[in-house]
Amino acid sequence: MLSHANVRINGLNPGVIAVVIFYMLAGMVVTHLWQDIIPAGKGRLLRFYKDRLLRIMPLYLYAVSLTLIFLLVTSYGAPHYSALPLLNNLLVIPLNYYMYADSAILSNPAWCLVPPAWSLGVELQAYLLLPLILISPPARTVLFIISFTIYSAANLAYLPTDYFGYRLLVGVFFIFIVGFYIKAASTSKAKRKQLLVGYLLISLNYLLLMYFDSFTHAYTQETMLGLVVGMPILWFCSQFKRKISYDSSAGSISYAVFLMHFLVIWVIDAYNLAPKETAIYWVLLVGITFFISCFGVYLIESKVNKARKLSKS
Repeated sequence: MLSHANVRINGLNPGVIAVVIFYMLAGMVVTHLWQDIIPAGKGRLLRFYKDRLLRIMPLYLYAVSLTLIFLLVTSYGAPHYSALPLLNNLLVIPLNYYMYADSAILSNPAWCLVPPAWSLGVELQAYLLLPLILISPPARTVLFIISFTIYSAANLAYLPTDYFGYRLLVGVFFIFIVGFYIKAASTSKAKRKQLLVGYLLISLNYLLLMYFDSFTHAYTQETMLGLVVGMPILWFCSQFKRKISYDSSAGSISYAVFLMHFLVIWVIDAYNLAPKETAIYWVLLVGITFFISCFGVYLIESKVNKARKLSKS
């Protein structure tokens, strides 16, 4: 939310750092679901996919519905409602390929219905692959090497850095696998050693690039900083064994905030409610976003969670 409201920290985009940490967290969550919650046996994979769809899609469709209502009422951004872009927005995964596939509904600027949802497209693709890396160590190793190689080539500008070093699954899938190692390291000494070696190599790479002032390409520093900062934070958090009572609600609200804040930015702009980057602007942005997020969680999440629990039983 802050990132899309043009907040920068020492010139860096905090949203990129948050996305990288989120990718690792998603890898941890999937590992936990697969190993500790969804029972083994026939139908396990289908129950896993059902759980992930129920986690992602209901609130996303809520955000899409509110955005469509807003656009129909205001015509903000000169929207057009062509069949293929609308379908791409509903399928979500094509949003990750916005640079190749037409998903724009607004004309000025050319945005999809929920602009941050390109990363949901990454997430859904990762969910399709993550069970494979959980059951097949060789596949995990091969996919990690391929993805990390593409990420490294992008950061050295052999490939488009923004696309292959941050947005497309082929360049960031290794980050989800890092999440697996963080979770697995809680119970495996071998995985802890592998995680530590990986962290030291990534940190050394970051320090070398910083020393030679080589952070010249889009989001190279932010993605690496997300790994360097996020890995120890998530490892530390993974050591808490006692369930935190508000954790599930906080997760649901944070996801809703992620989905809703762009709509609120548009609403404030469409109705000229406040000048950008003023105190009243921040109050409105945060207040309205949290209100419609909490309403969505209350209206939708409690009902959906019952179906998710059934899918795990």
